[in-house]
Amino acid sequence: MKASWKERSSLIPDAFSYRKNGNSESIRSSVFERLDENPLLTAKSLCKLLDLPYSRYRNYVAKLRCEWKCYRRNERGSKCSLVHGWRGWCYVPVVLDRVKAVEAGWLQSRARNRWLLWKDRLGRLQLFETGRVNLYVRKPANLGRAYQLVCNGFSFTGLITDFKVLERMLASVRFKGAHYVFPTEERLPRLTIDLFAKSNGVIIKVGDTSHPSAVEVIATYPDWAERNERVLEQLNDTLGQLFKPAAPKGPEKDVSYRV
Repeated sequence: MKASWKERSSLIPDAFSYRKNGNSESIRSSVFERLDENPLLTAKSLCKLLDLPYSRYRNYVAKLRCEWKCYRRNERGSKCSLVHGWRGWCYVPVVLDRVKAVEAGWLQSRARNRWLLWKDRLGRLQLFETGRVNLYVRKPANLGRAYQLVCNGFSFTGLITDFKVLERMLASVRFKGAHYVFPTEERLPRLTIDLFAKSNGVIIKVGDTSHPSAVEVIATYPDWAERNERVLEQLNDTLGQLFKPAAPKGPEKDVSYRV
């Protein structure tokens, strides 16, 4: 038989009683204070320090602990939350079937170079006929999410089934640019420093309308550095082919036949 509403409600942590008795904000602030002192505290240890029954308050305290990790003020939680976007590129080491890619979920563009687009919750990919793939990873961005985005677009769709080919593709992922935001306690005057944009690919924005109380750093890998790296790789491949040692010759075979 199904349990009644009263029986089911008795098994759920009494979240409404927190608001009714006015204890919700005090428990929340107490949990945040304890985590500020020791970020490694678990839900069970927090309940023990606050004299709360673990069996009844564990879900609520665990929820507060997750909320504290994602809280950006005073740089609480993971540093990855400061990265608002990550851009990069890689190369597909094999020739892919464009028709199969479109059938798997890739979108065709109206551009003359006929690049394909892949979009999901992690970001988007741009696939060109030359084999280059541009990556755009959404926040919170990191290299692991970039790898997962590549796997979603190529491995999970069935375009690349060879694991060694996928490893070579992931190894070719390179950094192109990122957008970092460092929050401050007060509003800053508006200022943009683009003096090092062409030489080092760095732009600093302070007091922008999108983040008035933060320092924004836009880092971009310069195009000239990318071109030099590509030319150097091609030169190394050419020199490797020219100076490749010849294979040792085996013993000569006697082609003469005796009758």
